[in-house]
Amino acid sequence: MNLRTIVAGGASVLALASADAARAQQAQGATQVPGVTVTGERPSFTTAPNLDTPIATMGPLGAKLILDTPQSVTVVPGDLIVSLQTHNVNDTLRYLPSVEIRDQQGFEISRPQSRGFQGSIVQNTRMDGLNVIGTTAIPSENLAAIQVLNGPSGALYGPESPAGVFDYILKRPTDAPLFDYTQSFQSGGLLTEQIDASDRVGPVGVRLNVVHGEGESYVEGSNVNRTLASIDMDFHIDDKTVLEADYSHYQASAYGLPGSIVYDGASTSGANKSTRLPSAPDPTQIGLGQPDAGTDISTETVLGKIKHQFNADWSLEVGGLYQNAIRRLYGITNTMTDNLGDYTVTKNFTAVPQFTVGSNSAFLNGHVQVLGFANDVSIGTNGFINGQYSHRDSIAVTLGASNLADPMVLPNKPTPSNGGIYQSANVFEQSIVLGDTLHLNSQWAVQAVINTSFLHSTSYSTTGAVTSSDKRDGVVSPTVSLLYKPLPNLSLHATWAQSIEEGDEALAGAPNANQFLAPYHDEEYEIGAKYAFSPRLLLTVDAFHMTRPYATNVAPTNVFEVVGEQRNNGVEAFVQGEATPDLSVFGGLTYIDARLLDSNNPLTTSRRIVGVPEVKTDLVFDYHPSFAQGGAVTLAVNYESDRAATDTNNSYAPAYVTLDPGVRYGFDYGGHHAIARFQVLNVTDTHYYISIADGNIVGSPGANTAYLGAPRTYSASLEFQF
Repeated sequence: MNLRTIVAGGASVLALASADAARAQQAQGATQVPGVTVTGERPSFTTAPNLDTPIATMGPLGAKLILDTPQSVTVVPGDLIVSLQTHNVNDTLRYLPSVEIRDQQGFEISRPQSRGFQGSIVQNTRMDGLNVIGTTAIPSENLAAIQVLNGPSGALYGPESPAGVFDYILKRPTDAPLFDYTQSFQSGGLLTEQIDASDRVGPVGVRLNVVHGEGESYVEGSNVNRTLASIDMDFHIDDKTVLEADYSHYQASAYGLPGSIVYDGASTSGANKSTRLPSAPDPTQIGLGQPDAGTDISTETVLGKIKHQFNADWSLEVGGLYQNAIRRLYGITNTMTDNLGDYTVTKNFTAVPQFTVGSNSAFLNGHVQVLGFANDVSIGTNGFINGQYSHRDSIAVTLGASNLADPMVLPNKPTPSNGGIYQSANVFEQSIVLGDTLHLNSQWAVQAVINTSFLHSTSYSTTGAVTSSDKRDGVVSPTVSLLYKPLPNLSLHATWAQSIEEGDEALAGAPNANQFLAPYHDEEYEIGAKYAFSPRLLLTVDAFHMTRPYATNVAPTNVFEVVGEQRNNGVEAFVQGEATPDLSVFGGLTYIDARLLDSNNPLTTSRRIVGVPEVKTDLVFDYHPSFAQGGAVTLAVNYESDRAATDTNNSYAPAYVTLDPGVRYGFDYGGHHAIARFQVLNVTDTHYYISIADGNIVGSPGANTAYLGAPRTYSASLEFQF
C-alpha cells in the first residue's frame, strides 16, 4: 500500500469517530487549556529519570489518577524505555512482572499477555486508545510510554480476551524546540541512528522520529535491518480544540537468528515424536536458524484525533486509525522428532501474511451533580474492522534434518509459489459504552460501566465461499467496582467484571481451519490496594480470580474446540517511582496459579497452563547519587519460575534469572548536553527459553513452541541534545 492510499484512508477514518479523554503525559513545557492537555515529554533525562507516572487514561473514562482507579494499571514511562535502550515494544514489556510475551513467527512478532492469559490479534492492543494489530512489529523509539491495564476490560474497551489492554502512547510535539541525535551499537555489529526532533510554529506543532539500524546480530552471519519514519502533528484550532494527526512507517527484518523449537507434536503412529522440551541450547550457534531464513515485516499506521473542551466539566474526543501490516514470514521451525535432540528443519510459516485494521472511538465525558452526589459520566463508542489474509497454497518447505548437539546449515530451497493471497477472515466489533462513577462522599465511590457490543465474524475459503459465520448483537460486558479511600494517599477497591470476547479462530492444519468458535464469556473478581508513599512513589497490590474458556486441537481428529476452562488465581505487587532522591525503582512480583479445569481428560485436567510461570519478578533500579555529578548505575533483575511445557505437564522449562547491569553519564559538550550509556543484557549469559506456548497460540497446531532468549549482549549509545 502506497503513502497516498494510506493518507487518504486515514483521512476517511478520521471522519468517522473515536477517542478517549485528554491523555496525560508528564512533560516539560506542557500547554494546557481546561480539560485538554497537549504535551511533549522532556527530551531525555540527565541524572534522575522520571519513573513516576501517576496518571493513566482509562479508555472512555478519560485521564485518571492511578491511585483512584479500581483496576491494576502500570505505565512504562519514556525515561525507562530510553534507559533500558529497548527498540521495540516486546523487549520493553518484558520488564513488567504481570506480562508475558508469546513470541510467534520470529523477530519482533508476538502476542503480549498479562496474568497468564493469551492476547488476541487486535482486541488487546491499542495505539493512543485505538485498536492496532498486536501480532506485527511495533517500535518503541516513537513512544512516550506504554500503558498496561491488567485483567479483563471488556466493559471499557469492548470484547477482548482477559489478557489486559496494551496501549502504546505516541510522542507528541513539544513546545520548546527539540533536536536529539542518538548513535547506538549492539554487540555483533548492529549500528542504529535516531533523530528525534520537534518544533512549534504558532498553533502547529510537529514531532519527527527517524530511526535506521542495520548490521549483524548475535549469530555470526545474521542480519538485522530496521527503519522507522514517523511524524506526529498537533493543530490548535482554537483554545479549546486540538486536532492530532500521526503517520508512521516501520520495517523490520532479521535473517539468520534461531528459529522456533517445536516439540510434543501430533503423531498417529507414535513414532518420530518428541514428548519433552529439550534443554535450551546456546542461541549463538549457527544452524539453529538458517542464513537465508527470517522475517521481513512492514507496518504502516495513520491515526487522527480531535479533542474539544466544551467547558470545565465536559469534553469530547473523536478519532480513528488505519493500519496495514504485511508479514513476510520466511523463518525457521525446528521440529523435534525425538527426545535425543533430533529435529527436522522447515522454512517459511503458514501463518497470516497480512492484517488490516480500521478502528474508531468517540467519547463524551462530564461531571454532573445528581441529588447532591457528584458523578463522573462517560458515554461513547469504539470498535474496529479487522481483515485477515492467507496464502492460497502453503509456502512451507522442508530443508532437512539436524541435531541440537551439532546444528547444521542446510542447503537453501526456493519458496514455493503461494498462489496469491486471499481474504480468509473478517472480524467486526462495535461497542456502546456507558459509565458512571458515583461519589457517595469524599471516601466512598461506586463505579459501574456497561458495554453493549455487536460482534460479526466470517471466514472464507480460497474461492471466496463463506466457511463459517457468527453474528452476535447486543451482548453485554459489565464491570462494577467499590472504592474506599480511608486516607488521601491510600485507596482500596473491589471489582467484579464479566467480559465477552470473540471466540478463537482455528488455525491452519485443523479440519475446521479459519473457523471462529462462539464468543467466550470471561469473568474476574479482584481486590486491591494502592498506597502513595510520597507524591512520586506508588505501591499497588492486587489479588484476582479469573476464568476463560480454553480451546485447543483435540486428538485424534485435531479439531480445534473448547476443552475446558482456564482458571487463574494470583497476587501481584508493583512499585514505581522515586524511593529516595538518589534511587528510582520500577517493577514488582506476580504469583499466578494457572490451571486447566474440566477438560474431560485425566491427563490434562487440573494441570498447569502451558508457559505461565507461578512466580515472575522484574525489578529495575536506577541509582543516581548527586555526588556522581551526572553519573548513574542501573540494574534490571528478571526471574521466572519453571513453566509447564505441555498440557500434560510431563515437561517443564526450568526457572531462570537474568541480570542487566548498566551505567550512564551525562556531560556538556560544545555548549550542548550529551549522555553516554552502556548496558549488558543477560550478563551471566544464561541459556533459557524466553517464550513457551501452546502451539495453537503461535501457529503450530498440535504442538508446542518455544523461542530462545538472547545471549549476553552489550549495548552502548551516545545521545546528543542540541
